[in-house]
Amino acid sequence: MTNHQATRTEYLTIVAATAAEAMDQFSKRGLSAAGYSIAGQIGRHSVSLVSGGHSTDLVRGDGMVAATFRRTVADRA
Repeated sequence: MTNHQATRTEYLTIVAATAAEAMDQFSKRGLSAAGYSIAGQIGRHSVSLVSGGHSTDLVRGDGMVAATFRRTVADRA
């Protein structure tokens, strides 16, 4: 009999003034030990919050960079 465990992917994004600061936070927070790895390129991002048909810019991308990390964990039943 095969035992399959359901998993899910979690993402965490750090927004900082520089890529170096984002990676410093990755290290300081122990995210590697928690199973996170880089999910894509670190770079200038625009981030918007959409709610009720309205959009609000949270990060415009002209002064901040974003680094997104991911990990796979057991799904909580």
